[in-house]
Amino acid sequence: MDLVELLMVEHSGIRIIADNNILEKSSAELIDFNQFLLNIHVNIEESIVFPVLKENNETVVKLVDRLIADHKLLETLFNNLYKWKVSENSLFEVRLPLFYKTLTDHNSLEENEVFPLWRDIGDEEKTISMKNAHEIILSNNIENYIKETGISEKMMKYIFI
Repeated sequence: MDLVELLMVEHSGIRIIADNNILEKSSAELIDFNQFLLNIHVNIEESIVFPVLKENNETVVKLVDRLIADHKLLETLFNNLYKWKVSENSLFEVRLPLFYKTLTDHNSLEENEVFPLWRDIGDEEKTISMKNAHEIILSNNIENYIKETGISEKMMKYIFI
């Protein structure tokens, strides 16, 4: 498994969360999801995958910049959702579907337009990228990562060893 395949597995977990409306349950679920999304998933994309792709393919620069802007938009949407959830504001229920749609559309764009370019990256760079991603995952709450992605500890050991 390479790093982009791992990110797409994470996208699958995100779709399951959205399809089952899991974030509606509690503010704790929101916090856990956001920590996974920003501290691990987005961090890996912005600090590892996107720079490597931009360095190796000039045609993707504008699209990657748009995806990074999407990350900021999603963070803003999330912060508002959290505020509304905690204050029991009805805007939470109204805006949560928009958050899910924005997030899943964003992920689809990555999978369709950007991630296929990863195939052109050399094996050595892919190996280094995977090791760097593993460090990011390990430096965060691993139990939360497992919960949010559905990736078991055994699968992680298989992927990273």
